[in-house]
Amino acid sequence: MANSQLRRDAVRNRDRIVDAARELFSNSADVSMCEVARRAGVGQATLYRNFPDLRALTAEVLVEQIERFSDVAAERAGDPDAFFVLLRSLVEDIADLYALGELARSDACVGSQLERHRERIAELMKRPLSDAKAAGALRRDTSLDDVFLVLLMARGAMTRAYGAAARAAAANRALTLTLEGLIPPSARA
Repeated sequence: MANSQLRRDAVRNRDRIVDAARELFSNSADVSMCEVARRAGVGQATLYRNFPDLRALTAEVLVEQIERFSDVAAERAGDPDAFFVLLRSLVEDIADLYALGELARSDACVGSQLERHRERIAELMKRPLSDAKAAGALRRDTSLDDVFLVLLMARGAMTRAYGAAARAAAANRALTLTLEGLIPPSARA
């Protein structure tokens, strides 16, 4: 097998591992490395060659999440609806990776990774937030702290929902209700 084929296989295996971990984390914080390998369809050696432990794998899932969010922010730069698109994307990510929040409570390393991602999210949300307020699409007193409050409320709405679909529905309902308070009456039509 040629080197380029080996590299493509290695990249494909790594992607399958991360995808499997993301799927498993959507349902539970109690994920084992052997479950990830089984779901990804790779051997234990392949898994551990890519990720020495669950923390490293979790970090990669979080890095991919923030990269996707950064891509959406870049694609929507200058779009008058960017704030709302990004907020919805964040709520969907919370629903998709619900269990990582649970894991962060018990693992300080995961918690500190999430805090670094929170800082990056705040940086990416500053301009769209300002633009939405300037366009009158968002209350002028809305702040970045409010954005994170909305995310906490969406996460709270998911605590009694069981299963990924029910969590996504609860999070979307919470977001819909919350947006009613963030959008000024003059912008509702």
